[in-house]
Amino acid sequence: MIENAKIIESKKSDLLDIFVTEADRKGTDILAMSDFLTVSIDKTIAEIEINTTWTVYHHVEGFIGEIAAAIKSGFDISKIGILVADRSHFSQEILDGLKSGIYHVGQSKEVAGNLRPAILDSNEQLVKFFTLKKAIDPTAVLSDISSLTMQSSLHRISKQIEEIAQAVQGIINSMRCENLSNRFIYARDKIMQAALASEEDCDTLLKEADTYLLEGLGALYTDTNNQVKSLAARTGPFANIKAIDTALSYINEDMKMIPKYVGMRAYLFNYRGQTANLMRILGDYKDFLQTLAERKIDGKYTALETIHRNYPYKKTNMDFWLESPMQMIKAIDSYEILLEQKDKDIFYIDAEDHNE
Repeated sequence: MIENAKIIESKKSDLLDIFVTEADRKGTDILAMSDFLTVSIDKTIAEIEINTTWTVYHHVEGFIGEIAAAIKSGFDISKIGILVADRSHFSQEILDGLKSGIYHVGQSKEVAGNLRPAILDSNEQLVKFFTLKKAIDPTAVLSDISSLTMQSSLHRISKQIEEIAQAVQGIINSMRCENLSNRFIYARDKIMQAALASEEDCDTLLKEADTYLLEGLGALYTDTNNQVKSLAARTGPFANIKAIDTALSYINEDMKMIPKYVGMRAYLFNYRGQTANLMRILGDYKDFLQTLAERKIDGKYTALETIHRNYPYKKTNMDFWLESPMQMIKAIDSYEILLEQKDKDIFYIDAEDHNE
């Protein structure tokens, strides 16, 4: 009985691992908090490593094409099985290099002289080592592997939003930011209470936390749509530049906050073992993005086209608002597809640092 109690307490203390920084634990500005998708990815990787038995492949001659495809897109399904790459540890430079042909998959010698799978440049010089592993029991790891693929893709796109947001003159509206952040703060308080509560009370508190997250996410979805409508109404030869910058600044804020809410809800459902609910909230996120991509405003342009037409891009990511939301949709679709592959072998591509 005492041992069971210790297991429960240990699991509940793990609940707070999602809060990494002081801002995560005590701050009131959600934009200053961690990217919770990244934290969730790291926890998923740790669970995969602890709970799964793997066979490590030291020679990859027969897998080169499939490995390259998996690293470029996150996963590959072929006759040999499912290959999933942890893309959070591959830089954008490597992904672009593989796509353009500057880099390729091969093998390189370690300091000790052993051959290892690696990303190489055109001169066969080492860019990055990686490890190819096959799951002994594919069914035990399918859900976590699929979740990792989806989260890695969403995380990469979220970071791109952070980068391109620098092109817009930020409009400071602390009241607005507080109103859109406060439900997250309320949810965090419930989560912290849950970590100290009995098992029964813990479940109740986590349900209350999810209610706050749901309300906050709904408010952000609504605000994004309203800001796009405002932006569409202010375009034209006599448009007020400050008003356009304000709308774009608010859209950036919303699109940066939304993955934090989605990431936290996904984390809590995963913690509670509720895969069906996890799938449902990802479906809601996908529907939101699909609406931005397809529904026309005043019969002219879609929401994403409206943002794209008014966005002051710098030299990079010139088509971000047309392309990246579609990549998010594809990431969620990939997660659903992977969960259906119940009878295939699973291979995991784990990247490592150059100096390892």
